[in-house]
Amino acid sequence: MSKELAVPYRITDCLIAPAIRLDKGEGLAEALRCLREFDPRVFLIFGGDQEDVEWLHETLEHEAGHPILFAADLERGAGQQFGGLTPLPDAWALGQLGPEAAYDAGHRTAAEAASAGVRWIYAPVLDLHRQGPNAINSPIIANRAFGAYPEKVVEIAGAFIKGITDAGGIPCAKHFPGHGACPQDSHLEPGVSFEEPGDHLIPFKELLPLLPSIMVGHLEFPMVDESSKPATRSKYLMDILRKDWGYNGLAVTDALRMNGYGSEPHEELAVESIHAGVDLLLYPEDPVALAITLRDAMERGDLSEECAHQSAQRVEDLLRIALDTEPAKPRPLVLGGGMKALFRPLTGGSPGRYPRPDLALNLSGTPDAISFLEEFGVAIAGPDQIPPADLPEAIVILWGASVGKGLPDIPGAWVEAIQHSHPVVYIAGSPDAPQKAPASARGYSLPGLSPALLSLLLAEGE
Repeated sequence: MSKELAVPYRITDCLIAPAIRLDKGEGLAEALRCLREFDPRVFLIFGGDQEDVEWLHETLEHEAGHPILFAADLERGAGQQFGGLTPLPDAWALGQLGPEAAYDAGHRTAAEAASAGVRWIYAPVLDLHRQGPNAINSPIIANRAFGAYPEKVVEIAGAFIKGITDAGGIPCAKHFPGHGACPQDSHLEPGVSFEEPGDHLIPFKELLPLLPSIMVGHLEFPMVDESSKPATRSKYLMDILRKDWGYNGLAVTDALRMNGYGSEPHEELAVESIHAGVDLLLYPEDPVALAITLRDAMERGDLSEECAHQSAQRVEDLLRIALDTEPAKPRPLVLGGGMKALFRPLTGGSPGRYPRPDLALNLSGTPDAISFLEEFGVAIAGPDQIPPADLPEAIVILWGASVGKGLPDIPGAWVEAIQHSHPVVYIAGSPDAPQKAPASARGYSLPGLSPALLSLLLAEGE
């Protein structure tokens, strides 16, 4: 990364972070379109091999003539996004393994990501995942949370953050003021909580001194802001962060293309976000159109020049952290001494053995989990498929937090097949999933969907 920070031609260009989806065939052409039409400092990267991402970063810096900061969603290690790098356990599993494992995971994540030119880590999740029959929780958080209580999240996430920082990465805690309080999926609809943020704020407040950046969720708390604006547009909610807590780090929105941001044109809502106290607008539908809109808004006087300059300075400060910090080399990964302790018997009992699964029922898996199982010859079946007359000796149910799916029920035909064939059942995913398994199912649950956890099921001789 070049060591010089050029003065931006348009100050508002610094306030937009386009996404490049290498996993969907986008790449250099889309990135160059953004650089040609405006002058972004930050790109959000999805997918690709480590070498591809590193080359893209070097190419964009050369074309831009100034440093570019690459960011990525890496809650489950750099291998969550980038081929050739290490997948790590889900946050709920790290919560069970303890702070040493969380530190190791954060350090490995940042050290490996840096090898691809990615320095800004969109992790950890500080949301709570409450449990119990009357608990309100988010369908999209679940195994992405470190725990159900603030004290647990502060302890484990704090270790993860320290690991990222010690490895030269930049942590970004999410999703302020607490997605765990909202029972909706903010990808699809507004996340709304009809309670005070209360406990959900504690991890953010306690860990604030360790956080150079925070991601703000599209989350509404009418008890705080009667206008029912999401935190990404709510001055009342952002004032908790900026005024009450005195936070001067960078605040980035969750992806603007999520439905929870608002139904009005996002170009109009973006000015409201900057005035509320947000600095960086992440993953808009059309970053070029948004850039033009912000330029025009400043020229008309609709966008406060003071707010824009303050936000641009925070973007520059984050870039300066990356420029002035030498990334560490990956260290041996211990993760608390082994993950076999993560196997928990289902209510139907433990079979006392761990046969290798030959079939996976994909209720709400993730692309990396599905690809991993396919590579090891595990057949993948969807919930609409008719189960085989006789199930294999062992099956795995992918049952985690997934966009638009939450925690669905097992189709009746599959319940009958499990009751008929009595396979060993592994449930990988949400900490709540075992409660929805057939009562007679024998087997184990695993807290998450990461290939790092699924590999336990495929180990020979277990």
